[in-house]
Amino acid sequence: MFETIAGYALPAILALGVAGALIGAVGGLLGIGGGVIAVPVLLDVFAAIGVAEEARLPVSVGTAHLVVALAAAPALWGHARAGTLDRPILRAWLPALAVGGVLGLLAAHVVPPALALVVFAALMLALAAQMLAGRRLRIGADLPTGLLGLVPPALVGFLAAGLGIGAGTLSGPVLGLFGVPLLRAVGAGAAFNLVVALPSALVFALESGPPDGLPGDAVGRVAMVAAALLAGPAMLVAPYCARLARRLSERMLRGLFVATLLLIAARVLSNLGG
Repeated sequence: MFETIAGYALPAILALGVAGALIGAVGGLLGIGGGVIAVPVLLDVFAAIGVAEEARLPVSVGTAHLVVALAAAPALWGHARAGTLDRPILRAWLPALAVGGVLGLLAAHVVPPALALVVFAALMLALAAQMLAGRRLRIGADLPTGLLGLVPPALVGFLAAGLGIGAGTLSGPVLGLFGVPLLRAVGAGAAFNLVVALPSALVFALESGPPDGLPGDAVGRVAMVAAALLAGPAMLVAPYCARLARRLSERMLRGLFVATLLLIAARVLSNLGG
């Protein structure tokens, strides 16, 4: 009775729409890439509509990359208009971040899905712990330079591309390790999301292989209808929340960031249990 285009039932459509609005909110407010929300939700939706188990994670990651890219564009525009883009951080990090993203895409095709989910959940917990520690947990007072300075952005790009997380989710806490305030990191995170997610989504969409068990709307390893249902609300909400971020205290932003990460980690771990 509830079946619609590409086999998505009405409850799945509603779940994706709500998740999309949440993606736009956390992307605009916190610079979090929507992948941390999209991947767990997509895993549940694809299980519900009968996608083959071995196809769920790669299609979820590929779809999440497209959602992150689409949501990041208006969020980035909102930060640019609000004056919250930190251009020195962008110049220092973007080249190594892009290289790390390429390496992460290569790794995504050889890492077992169960291991990828464990790493995903562990990262969420580690990031939450770092955000809770705040200034008590720092590696240095300034960003490293030279060859050493290439390591953090390359690692962020690698993990973001390989797991569909969204580079901004990782970059905020990592920049915090070097004394960068969260408010400075948020705008840069939106740019990092776009730089990693857009080429990653293209690579997943161009993948070929046996079509058995894929969702009906799949182009390569990207579910286009699911991506649209997530990205539409996200793109509407993200610019407003990007402007709102300037009005909130860092303490409040930090609390929202931690709560989001803990909820996501719990949901991913529950998928492992199932």
